[in-house]
Amino acid sequence: MNEWSGKRALSRCVGMKHSFLLLLVVLLLSLPFNTSFAQRPASKPAPTPVAIDSTRNRRSANDSIPKTIRRNGIPIRVGQSILTDDDSTSLDRPDTVQVTARQEAQIHKIIPKKATIRSLMLPGLGQAYNRQYYKIPFIYVGFGVMGYLFVKYRRMAKEAETGYGRLLYGDLVEKSYDVGLDPTAYPNITGGQVKIPDQYVKVEEVKITVDPFTGKQVVFRTTANAKNAYDTFRRYRDLNLLLSGVLWAVNIVEANVAAHLKTFDLTDDISMRVEPNVLPAPGMGFIPAVRVAFTFK
Repeated sequence: MNEWSGKRALSRCVGMKHSFLLLLVVLLLSLPFNTSFAQRPASKPAPTPVAIDSTRNRRSANDSIPKTIRRNGIPIRVGQSILTDDDSTSLDRPDTVQVTARQEAQIHKIIPKKATIRSLMLPGLGQAYNRQYYKIPFIYVGFGVMGYLFVKYRRMAKEAETGYGRLLYGDLVEKSYDVGLDPTAYPNITGGQVKIPDQYVKVEEVKITVDPFTGKQVVFRTTANAKNAYDTFRRYRDLNLLLSGVLWAVNIVEANVAAHLKTFDLTDDISMRVEPNVLPAPGMGFIPAVRVAFTFK
């Protein structure tokens, strides 16, 4: 009985030993097989080089600031500029300059009040103050055209007035004169003189200029037509005089507006902002809306 138990124990130990060896062989065989499916890098990455600041080793050509700059044609000396470590780029030109009181006085500053007063004194002077010289010829061309038409229509109105008078009264052929009488023949007439009135001859037609540019003349045979021509030319004459005053006023307003536009403030203090909003509505609750906000200085 004891011998049989010893054999069974021995065979059990041998079987366990064989099983352990078999398991070890299987593990050893499966290890290269599993590692063959693992993802391997194609090549070994190169090491990252150490960062080197090239600006510390050599000076860039753009890191120089000019000693002088020109502002409105005036040379201005630039002070010392310091580049900090956080400057991403070099400075080609300085952001700010220091000017003297004399240089500041030479800089042209536009004041709208001065431009308005100068245009009021002389047309085009405000535009010259604003340095908008190209507007001056247009102003004086307008005054020249209206002045030419004023003179032409005044002459045509005078000509129409004369033609109207000729058709109405005729042409004067003899002026009035006094005739002396014999007091013995006419004792009832005191003074002894009689005044003979002007003598006129009837005019059938007159010629009146109707075009101020070509000088074309038209024949008028009735006093009504001549009077109508006179009234028309007189209105055109007065209209050109009125337009000259309007042009003077426009010249003043334009100089003032141009001066204000040249000095217009475009900072964030003057702005308009549009944004969505929600507003309460009676019986409907809240409804979507748009809010517009204006900001003034």
